[in-house]
Amino acid sequence: MAGGGDAPSVAVWDMAVLAGAALVISTIVIVAWTQPVTYELGGGQQEVLSIHTGLSEASLSFDAACIDVLCEPLSAWIVPHDGEESWDGSLDGAQEINLLNVNETESSSSLNDPLSSGEYRIILEGEGEYTFEVTINRTIPHEYVPAIIGALLVVWGIWRKQQEQID
Repeated sequence: MAGGGDAPSVAVWDMAVLAGAALVISTIVIVAWTQPVTYELGGGQQEVLSIHTGLSEASLSFDAACIDVLCEPLSAWIVPHDGEESWDGSLDGAQEINLLNVNETESSSSLNDPLSSGEYRIILEGEGEYTFEVTINRTIPHEYVPAIIGALLVVWGIWRKQQEQID
C-alpha cells in the first residue's frame, strides 16, 4: 500500500469469480449490443466492414433500410479478403446480393450458400443514406468461448470457496 499500510491477501478463487463474471457479462453485452450503422453512399462502391468466419463456415444475413427521401437500389458485395490493409477496388471472386430495389425502403436477405472459412470484405454499392446490419452465424460459434471460460471460472471459484468454508 502506498501509505505503508497492509491489506489482506485475496484468494485465487475469489479472483476467479470476479474475472469469470466479467467475462460472462462482457460477452453477453458485446453479442447483444449490435446496432445498425448508417452509411451515406455517393453512387459508388464503399467498403463498410470486414468479417472473419473463424474456423468454420458461416452464413450471413443482411438488414438494410433506406432513410433518404428517394430510395435508390442498394447492393452488397462479399469479396474474399486478400490480406491487404485497404481494398483496391477489385471485385474478383465476389458475390453480389441485391438488398434494396428502387423505392423499396427496407429488406432482410441472406446468403444462399455458407461462406467457407476465411476473411471477407463487405462492400456496399448504391447512392443515398442507408442503415445496414450484418449478422454472422458461424457453424462453430467461437465468439462464445470467453463466456464459457468465464462460467467455468465462476463455478470453480464458488465451489472452491465452499470447500474453504467446510474446512
